[in-house]
Amino acid sequence: MINFRKIYVVVCALLLAGCATTGSGGLSGESKAVEKVHPKVDPKATVAYEMALISMRAGNIEKAEKQLNKLSSDYPQYSGPHNNLGIMYYRNGRIEEAKTAFENALKINPDSVVSLNYLGIISRGKGEFKEAQGFYEKALQADPDYAYAHLYYGILLELYM
Repeated sequence: MINFRKIYVVVCALLLAGCATTGSGGLSGESKAVEKVHPKVDPKATVAYEMALISMRAGNIEKAEKQLNKLSSDYPQYSGPHNNLGIMYYRNGRIEEAKTAFENALKINPDSVVSLNYLGIISRGKGEFKEAQGFYEKALQADPDYAYAHLYYGILLELYM
């Protein structure tokens, strides 16, 4: 017999571990992806981006949002600011704004695993399981080693499909 309580505890632990590490891991992972796409990043953009991440990590949401929005308009070729706006919005329950930010990031970088993964999470939360599956599969095609996409895709398949 399947012990659903044990499964629930394991899933919750994995989710909490994912939340605890997505903050800095997801942010630095995305900045590395941006550097791959745009190897010659303007040093001013790099400094401004790091300052926005510092504000974000410190919980200064209003300041981080202003900094990231300014980066998005000053450097429209980079997906990182959109991804981090999406992460920040998602964590603060601003789901539709998060979805828009991730979609904007995908317009710039269609292989942004961060955006694809979060759009999968958002879709799953809305009960749009087939759409979520598509996002996770695209994320894994873009980066087969992206652990969060494996984790959340597995959760989708195990618990929802």
